[in-house]
Amino acid sequence: MNVICIMGRLTADPELRHTASQVPVTSFTVAVDRAFQQKGSERQADFIPVVAWRNTAEFICRYFRKGQKLSLIHISEPTRP
Repeated sequence: MNVICIMGRLTADPELRHTASQVPVTSFTVAVDRAFQQKGSERQADFIPVVAWRNTAEFICRYFRKGQKLSLIHISEPTRP
């Protein structure tokens, strides 16, 4: 099992869209500050693209806006041959 935990800020307001079969979907980017900083340089961030579907997409679009902090957890099961 692989677990990914991301905490960062939304780079833009998420927008709710619907597929041809009316399934809600949104895509957004989360800016994650790097834990380390080289002396004398600016703070750096990684930009993680995210796609959310169905109830999760609706929840994110309803309650989150640009600049708000967001925490995400993704769990993936390895595929079996």
